[in-house]
Amino acid sequence: MTARTLAFEADFIPQDAVPSLAPLVDRIPPIPERKTVHGPLTARRLYRFYAMLGLVFLIGVAPMLLGMSAQWKAFGFGLIFPGAGFLYAGDGVGILGAALSMAAFAVIMFIWWARGVILAPPAVLVGTALLSAAWIEGRSGVSWMEWAIPAAVLALHGWFALGRRKGFAAAKARGAQLNTILAKTQPVMRDAPITAEPEMPPSQVAEFRRMLDLALQPVDSWNGFSTEDTWQDGALRYQICTMSWNLSLGQYTRLPAFHGYLNTAQENLIRKHIDRKTWNYWYWESLWGNFKIEKNPVTIDNIMLSGFLGVSLGLFETASGTSPFTAPGSLTFRWDEKTAFPYSHESMLEEVVKNFKRYDLGWFPCEPRWIYSMCNLVGRTSLALHDARHGTDMLARVGDRFDRTMEEEMMMADGRIKVCTSSPFGFEVPSLSGLFGETWGVRFMTPYDPAGAERLWEVMKQDFISVKPDGSLDFRLLPLGWDTRKPADFSRWPELNPLMVTLWAAQEMGDDRIIEATMKAIDQRSGEGVAASQSWGGRNTIRDMVNRGLPDAWARGPILADAVYPDVIVGRAVTDGAALELVLHPGAEAVRSDIGIDRLVPGRSYHIIETDERFTAGLDGKARLTVALTGRTPLTIVPVA
Repeated sequence: MTARTLAFEADFIPQDAVPSLAPLVDRIPPIPERKTVHGPLTARRLYRFYAMLGLVFLIGVAPMLLGMSAQWKAFGFGLIFPGAGFLYAGDGVGILGAALSMAAFAVIMFIWWARGVILAPPAVLVGTALLSAAWIEGRSGVSWMEWAIPAAVLALHGWFALGRRKGFAAAKARGAQLNTILAKTQPVMRDAPITAEPEMPPSQVAEFRRMLDLALQPVDSWNGFSTEDTWQDGALRYQICTMSWNLSLGQYTRLPAFHGYLNTAQENLIRKHIDRKTWNYWYWESLWGNFKIEKNPVTIDNIMLSGFLGVSLGLFETASGTSPFTAPGSLTFRWDEKTAFPYSHESMLEEVVKNFKRYDLGWFPCEPRWIYSMCNLVGRTSLALHDARHGTDMLARVGDRFDRTMEEEMMMADGRIKVCTSSPFGFEVPSLSGLFGETWGVRFMTPYDPAGAERLWEVMKQDFISVKPDGSLDFRLLPLGWDTRKPADFSRWPELNPLMVTLWAAQEMGDDRIIEATMKAIDQRSGEGVAASQSWGGRNTIRDMVNRGLPDAWARGPILADAVYPDVIVGRAVTDGAALELVLHPGAEAVRSDIGIDRLVPGRSYHIIETDERFTAGLDGKARLTVALTGRTPLTIVPVA
């Protein structure tokens, strides 16, 4: 092996072979002490909510206090608790009506959260109250229920209040306990050099091909996409984003010297993201959640579209070094032939800035009137990526309100993070917390707050994940909520699995023990190689893509500019600025295929180490080669001295 080849290989030392990397932060910061259950902005919303409940209670008991008819009393009781009017009516039918009313209210509360239909819960409450009034017509109610129902409702709210007090006290005690642990825990993040990951293993090559098959079909074709879930985790926007992000992460970590059909696939996915099929849902959510007819999907709220698309754009731009969506109108959300909303990458993110500034919290909703921490962390990252690549000041214009909201409003006394909060009323949806909901955002905290990411990661490890003495993963899933519900096809979209989110966070943090244990757990539950197939990032990948961008050697060195898909599958493509290392696979049977190399030194001779062939770059710095692929085929192309 020549000295040049040895030097080339030395540029790509695996990260785990470097034992003395310096920590990114000196220590993990303690969990801030909380004096009150809620931050000031959340408390203000909750006071308004409780005042509204108090007013409804007074209206509900007024017919009883004023000695009105049984019908009015049933209606009033039905307002203060779902089904209470039927309980007042009594007998077996009344009990059945009460049970059905409570069930209907529980279902509509879920729909309110899932679809943002804010008027649905009061509508069901009023509707069931009217039904109970109609049922009791001409009869008297159960007299003792007149006092029992209001007393039970007050007792229930008192019990809830006491539970919140006890929960806050327990969280404070847990926070103090965790602070003792945090003070003794060494941070896991390391200030590592940007290095290329090893080539894709077979299961990852298969997943790469699956994503390319979907992405390289015509933009208006949706073969292979799931269309069963329009609204939630399995919706098209999340299918597209998952593939877009993974392809960008894969390009940055394993294929920085490959453009060709990989760039085309990512551009196609972004164009699918702006297709009306992906964002048509927002017209209806805006109508029933914001009471506004709005065809533009990014102008008001909807960070689950604009923020996620912004990250797709920023990651692709960073990994490829190309910016195909900078021109005005290059991102056009077209409703029909007459109505369209033209944007560029920058102007679309200006809508994100506007929405961040719209709210006193400095965070804005996904579903109408529901604010998610994970989505807002993604939205912040979309601005950071654009600022880093284009020198804009979007984050500066958003101000520090985002960070204060994270600490004062969204972080709880035990260091856990609220996942979903009502923007008008301030209460959270506790069933969405847990391993999936809270770990999801860790890798998007690393670019701007590595200390906070260290703290949240350690809190999650203490409460939900650890490694057993035998090296297997010990993990806890909350029984109700995102940790265990399966609204989409997990075999197709394994990003929904809380263990997969744990793996992604561990890889970004560089937590090798958790990575190894989680990969074993995923493969045991889902099949050998599944974990590797989804491992597109590595240590500090998101952080590096935001803060450091594409290394100079990768940005200027030779690239594989062109290959025929699916004849040639690229498993690795890395440059050190002068040489090019490729690993190619045949798409099916053995094949001879042409490939295009670009960014060579014009007129310079190059040597392919494995085949001992030589060629000369054209005056345009390009060359075309014919390669014979019978299986895994490494090619190391080095300049001739």
